[in-house]
Amino acid sequence: MSTQFLGALGSSARSFNGFNVNAGDPTDVFRFSIGSTRNINLSLNNITSGDDADLRLFRDVNGNGVLDASDRAFGLVASSVRGGNADDSINLRANAGTYFAEVQRFAPGSNGAVFYDLDLSATTPTSTSDYSNLLPKEFVVGNLTSDVTRFGNINNNNTADVYSFSLGLFKGVNISLTGLSADADIRLIRDSNNNRIVDAGEEVARSIRGGNTSELISNINQSGNYYLQVDQFVGSTPYTVTFDQFNTIFA
Repeated sequence: MSTQFLGALGSSARSFNGFNVNAGDPTDVFRFSIGSTRNINLSLNNITSGDDADLRLFRDVNGNGVLDASDRAFGLVASSVRGGNADDSINLRANAGTYFAEVQRFAPGSNGAVFYDLDLSATTPTSTSDYSNLLPKEFVVGNLTSDVTRFGNINNNNTADVYSFSLGLFKGVNISLTGLSADADIRLIRDSNNNRIVDAGEEVARSIRGGNTSELISNINQSGNYYLQVDQFVGSTPYTVTFDQFNTIFA
């Protein structure tokens, strides 16, 4: 088991690209701390095709700075164990403390060394200027050729959901977030450098109305690949997100 010591994790994303876990060293651990209540965001992506790795988050329950049996028994905070090389992600509101993000090779689904990228950040709760800046492909909508509706839930244990989709030529979309019982927001991103992080200038549009008011981003009509983030502002709420696809008309 190899360990990376990151120190205090903040809003700026930290990236570890081209790392690998293998039969001789099946786990990598990334230790970090947060000094106050933060939204911890983890994205395990770019896993080798045909392989599998999983992602877990532990709290340092005994304060010794080492991921040990006690932490594994009593400190598991969250896990993402999606099959194959699908992205794994964790987004949750956490109290101050020391944490361990663990990447583990899933042997039955892997042939040898499993290469991966891991992105981490800790953003500010209830701040519309500091949403999660990571873009795991949690829900792949694909190329929009008709209307698409998806259902989800946002809460302290899942503070962000990310939908990836694309628009072809002469296609457009209106996106709505409805069915809210608490405050959640949406924003649309084009990852122009494909680094799976929201960089300056990559946000296309957002809707951040207060309370349980429905959100709307309308008239997106430029072809390309997009990510839609559904972000918790406060509370727990189910939601319905609708991609209303339309054909653009040129004179």
